[in-house]
Amino acid sequence: MNKLTRVIHLSRLRAAEGHLGLTRQLSEILFLRLLRGVGPRYYHMAGFWRREIPWKDKINHLNAKEYRRCVKTLNPMMYRKLSQNKIAEKAILGQFRIPTPRFLGFIDARNGRDSIGNPLRAAKDLERLVESYQVSRLVFKPTEGWGGKRIHIPFIERTPDMAFYEPELFKSHSISDYCLEILELDKGSSWLVEEYLEQHRILSEINPGSVNTIRIWIIKCVDQDYHVLTAYLRIGIGNMSVDNASSGGLVAPIDLDSGQLHAAQDADDMRSIYALHPNHHAQIEGVILPFWLDTQKLAIDALAVFPGLRFAGLDVAISPSGPVIIELNVSPDREGAAFTGFRSKIIANSYV
Repeated sequence: MNKLTRVIHLSRLRAAEGHLGLTRQLSEILFLRLLRGVGPRYYHMAGFWRREIPWKDKINHLNAKEYRRCVKTLNPMMYRKLSQNKIAEKAILGQFRIPTPRFLGFIDARNGRDSIGNPLRAAKDLERLVESYQVSRLVFKPTEGWGGKRIHIPFIERTPDMAFYEPELFKSHSISDYCLEILELDKGSSWLVEEYLEQHRILSEINPGSVNTIRIWIIKCVDQDYHVLTAYLRIGIGNMSVDNASSGGLVAPIDLDSGQLHAAQDADDMRSIYALHPNHHAQIEGVILPFWLDTQKLAIDALAVFPGLRFAGLDVAISPSGPVIIELNVSPDREGAAFTGFRSKIIANSYV
């Protein structure tokens, strides 16, 4: 009952703002649920209450079950581990000279090694690694993970007793404590270690606290050509080091022709709109992304080097010198593309 009350409340609010009337919204929600299996939360997330969206567009969105079936067809399970394991993904991209953040090592209590083959298994090895590179910040990623979960991006404090500072925890740790309390090496956790990527000035102006990445959907169609389906910029807020909407960040749809940003949205049910960043009022809407054509080409090139994969949502950062692949997602969130108005049935038509 609470869910129904919430749906009615949201629909009333949109109607009061001048969008489709309450009766029309509830009728469409019911019809889409019964006919297409598309739920009310997706209805509001995709902004179907807007008057300018024609009905034919609303019925051209895949439901969750249809989307999973499409992904399974495009990306057979036997090929997915090539990109889902971050070590394997990093190796393949590097082999084909696809730019990524600099790989520093793989830290693991039993089998860890740095990029030149030295042991990287304990705090003393990590301290040696930090001393050998003139970097100000590191990125630790679980070897398998998604949604920005469990990613750590500490600053390096080069004091006599070297330490890592976690901005989201407002706390410094000795490297020894960091390996135990954060990385949990003694519990069998293992991590990809990268150099922190400094982003382009334009992206930093939007939000300097996070590397704000582009999620760009690429598909290889039956004609063997690669196509860009949709794209959006993910933007961190508050003291977040990551930019994922699922972690509280914002999503700004990108015009595919020009690389210009539309106003950003959050993932809350209210779907608030932000022309300016909510924390520091930096401009979002109307900003033109640098290296936009290069970004699209790089995303296509990155997907093309993975055998057996025909579809991915690629995360791309923009450095001062150009785009850099952060990672591939072989089953990107269906809801993420809903923010951009992308009609996901196009995916199903790509392999018919």
